Amino acid sequence: MKKIKNIIITFILILITLLMTSTSFAQNQIQIISDKQTIKKDEEINIKVQISDTPIAACTLEIYFDTSKLEYIKGPENSNYSNNRIIYTWVSSTGKNQQGIETGNFQFKVLQEENTNIAVFGEFYSEQGEKVETENSNIELKVENNESNINQITDNIEQTRSK
Repeated sequence: MKKIKNIIITFILILITLLMTSTSFAQNQIQIISDKQTIKKDEEINIKVQISDTPIAACTLEIYFDTSKLEYIKGPENSNYSNNRIIYTWVSSTGKNQQGIETGNFQFKVLQEENTNIAVFGEFYSEQGEKVETENSNIELKVENNESNINQITDNIEQTRSK
């Protein structure tokens, strides 16, 4: 009878541990932060990548974007643009886990009057060298269309004339 109780308790502890682990994985997220809500063709935009609530000691980010819609201008010193992607590496200066890490600025120029996306994938490691699971992220950049601006101006003129 004692063996059965021990087996049941062990099973419950393993189950609780697995549930807690999967819950913590779901909270680990990458967030992309843009300095502008909407942008226009030929404007520049800066993005930062924030890794919140995830204690990490090192990471490598891969940032993907449509090169026909955005031109990569510059990024942090430890970033590199190659094969239509930006590779960024960060390592904790103390070698210890840190939380609330914000990287950037990654600067882009808008080439077309079309909305576009930036996607970030990453590999994250704890101070013990263990891989930390984190959800990938993407952001849609809203690009204003000059034609819609002209239509809005025309509508405003017509409304003013009709009064």
